Amino acid sequence: MSVIKTIALSVVGVLALTFSGFGLKPLLGHDVTLIIDGQPRTVSVIYGSVSEVLADEGVTVSARDRVTPSMEAVAGNQAVIEVEYARLIDLTLNGQRGAYWTYSTTVSAVLEDLGLGESSIQVSAPQTDSVPREGMALTVDTGYDVDVTADGQTRTIHSFGTVANALTDLGLAWDENDVITPLVADQLTDKLPISLVRVDEQTVNRDVAIAFETQNSDDPDSTQGKVTVVTEGVEGVRTQTVLQVLHDGQVVSETVTAEVVTREPVTKVTTTGTKAPAASAPAVSVTPGSAQAIAHDLVLARGWDESEFNCLVALWNKESGWRTTAANPSGAYGIPQALPGSKMAAFGSDWQTNPETQIKWGLSYIEGRYSTPCGGWAAFQSKGWY
Repeated sequence: MSVIKTIALSVVGVLALTFSGFGLKPLLGHDVTLIIDGQPRTVSVIYGSVSEVLADEGVTVSARDRVTPSMEAVAGNQAVIEVEYARLIDLTLNGQRGAYWTYSTTVSAVLEDLGLGESSIQVSAPQTDSVPREGMALTVDTGYDVDVTADGQTRTIHSFGTVANALTDLGLAWDENDVITPLVADQLTDKLPISLVRVDEQTVNRDVAIAFETQNSDDPDSTQGKVTVVTEGVEGVRTQTVLQVLHDGQVVSETVTAEVVTREPVTKVTTTGTKAPAASAPAVSVTPGSAQAIAHDLVLARGWDESEFNCLVALWNKESGWRTTAANPSGAYGIPQALPGSKMAAFGSDWQTNPETQIKWGLSYIEGRYSTPCGGWAAFQSKGWY
């Protein structure tokens, strides 16, 4: 049986070769539809598997290519063999690059595979372009909704690519001094907040007051404590040139680049009388003891204790010996040695002779400057005055 079968097959082979040489359809042959990347053609074969048909037709495939039916299947009469070549897309999607294999033969079909067929996108190649068998590079940007704040308003825009693209889409121009957050080269992300701060510089001139000084001298011919203004003080003027940096029209920093005195200040000149007042009537005799008794009651009335009173006694013993008419060439006067003595008029017009008026002023001065008599006594011991 094996011999007979071999002879029969040989005869078929001879017949097939004979008729093929005359351009006739081989005996015992049949038609197969071969579809390569969607392009069909009909071929005539005698027998064999899908792999044999492809080999006879010079169709080579790789492991990634898709063949239907399988390579081992028998290619029967009216069989349809489909070959889809795998194509490598060097894909950059929203700034992220990677390899993407596809069987699609057009850019639009690749986008459909990616689920981007109906969306608003930007593509580096026309969607009608074919994808070569060796593959291609493709850049796709799906765009994002971003919030752009500039020139006092915030707008939402759907844009692609980078921060710079979003600003340009809104018709915004900027220069190297402006502050843009994030950086113009940064890729957009969904709901990204973008701000454009206009940075400008301007130079302004302004006048700054120069305080005047005060000079005082004693006047022995004027009543003790009387202050006389000889020359009124006048402030001077310094004109500055200032470089200002503005963010969206608001000054954020200043630098003085130049200044010149355009008007000198005028010193205030005063005199203070040192002449003791003439006695218009016999002076009331006030002893240190009676003055201290008045002070004791006033100290306790302020909530201070005996130790504070003792500090006050020590302090004013040094200053005036508790004498209401104690005068100093400097103009200091009375038990607390007010300088000038006329300050005590705030507590009574009889400040020159009344120990209570002088003590009230003195306690008010001590409280305002040293908090307590012991504080004033400590200052006196340290400096020699209070």
